[in-house]
Amino acid sequence: MKKVVCGLLCFTLFMVVLLNCNQTISVNAYSGEIFDNFTSDSYVLLDSDSGTILVSKNAEEKLPVASICKLMTSLITLEKLDSGALDLNTQVLASEHACSMEGSQAFLDAGSSYSVSELLKSVVVASANDSAVALSEAISGSESAFVLEMNKRAKELGMNNTIYANATGLPAPNQHSTAMDTSIILKEIAKHDLYVKYSNIWMDTFTHPSGRQTELVNTNRLIKYYSNCKTGKTGFTDEAGYCLASSASNGNLNLIAVTLKCDKAQDRFKESMDLYNYGFANFENKKLIDSSVPLTEQIKVSGGKVNYANCKFKNDFSVVTKKGTNKKYDIKIDLINSVKAPQTLGSKVGNATIVKDGKVVGEVEIVLADNLEKQGFKDILNKMAKNWAIN
Repeated sequence: MKKVVCGLLCFTLFMVVLLNCNQTISVNAYSGEIFDNFTSDSYVLLDSDSGTILVSKNAEEKLPVASICKLMTSLITLEKLDSGALDLNTQVLASEHACSMEGSQAFLDAGSSYSVSELLKSVVVASANDSAVALSEAISGSESAFVLEMNKRAKELGMNNTIYANATGLPAPNQHSTAMDTSIILKEIAKHDLYVKYSNIWMDTFTHPSGRQTELVNTNRLIKYYSNCKTGKTGFTDEAGYCLASSASNGNLNLIAVTLKCDKAQDRFKESMDLYNYGFANFENKKLIDSSVPLTEQIKVSGGKVNYANCKFKNDFSVVTKKGTNKKYDIKIDLINSVKAPQTLGSKVGNATIVKDGKVVGEVEIVLADNLEKQGFKDILNKMAKNWAIN
């Protein structure tokens, strides 16, 4: 009964804050690229596709990021699901340790079993600390062992200024990250459709084995009040302030915004919206290389059924530029002279180098557009016959 009452009080308080905040969101006028009115100690706006930073402040400063740490908890869980080590229906026993967590909770019953799906959803939607610890114990045996995996994965992703001390983001000595590192993990977790799906749930009901229910409310208000928002994660503690990592898209421009240590809850949403609106109003995505368009150049084939091979770019290449600018980019194509059959589709046969103002800004591999089969005796006879007919 105590947990039910506590849950109702938390939910009521959240809704009161939510309704009050709804009246305060507005988009400020911009003064160039200066955001003097921001309360966040650190922020960054960047293009998700290229990694180009559009505007930033103290983006490499090490700060506590509170529940944004749960992005790593969720990412590892999702990767375990992808590998088959976990299943969404796998049952997880809620330990006393997990149920002792303070702050945001799903109010798990110690000794009861919950599915991975239920726990992960409550972490993503409502930032449930008890569910995050329950998942960490299910994956690694203990939260402390899971933290080792969190830090290992952070290094693999290039998050070199991040240290995790727990699975929740609750205050702990020497636990920190940066706006830039946070953008890295948000980009990585956004590749998982399940995370994006769960992060777009506004309200949901969490039903416990006993039949008791907990209402889950999404802590990321941008999902409901900013139509371009695709996914995200909030965080708050007294030491971290109000934090938000999110992504948004408009046309073919995909942006990530991170705001850390804002003064008030509504500031992280307002300032993120300001960043997005500035980005969408002032920048555009230009595709310089389209992998769906075949190259006009061909390369010679020796010992194959065909004499020449078609080529294509391995992937697209785009740049983000200020609207109204006409920056010139040169694309240098460098192909090998010939290839010997057999070869498989996708085999590398060259490079495309993108150059601006004499500086290399990117490279894209050029690959075979088809499989190249080795010629047989019949093919040799056919070629001889064609050559004889021509002569």
